[in-house]
Amino acid sequence: MPPFGELDRIKRILEAKRRELLERYDAKGIEVEPTADAMDLLVRANERDLIVDRLNRENHLIWEVSEALARIADGDYGDCAECGEAIPAKRLAALPWAALCLRCQEAADGAGRVAPRRRAA
Repeated sequence: MPPFGELDRIKRILEAKRRELLERYDAKGIEVEPTADAMDLLVRANERDLIVDRLNRENHLIWEVSEALARIADGDYGDCAECGEAIPAKRLAALPWAALCLRCQEAADGAGRVAPRRRAA
């Protein structure tokens, strides 16, 4: 776990990131209005799919940031959720919401998994 002063700084970064993500989270544009032109309908459906994909990515990032804040509150921040080893400071500096060390993250990516949930959603 990082030193207290560093942990406080990371917490502020995570809280700011969560605020930023929540402020820009916008589901407008996911409805597809009926149209007589099949090509217009196809284009609008494609646009909706792109918006839904973006919203899913943003929602997952909001979840990851919230989980990191919960790990700080629980005193587990900086420990890999998979193997329990310390996550290197360079990784946490680059990705403060990282829940897995690089080795476990690569294994999870290869298996198509995400970091384990630590608390009820």
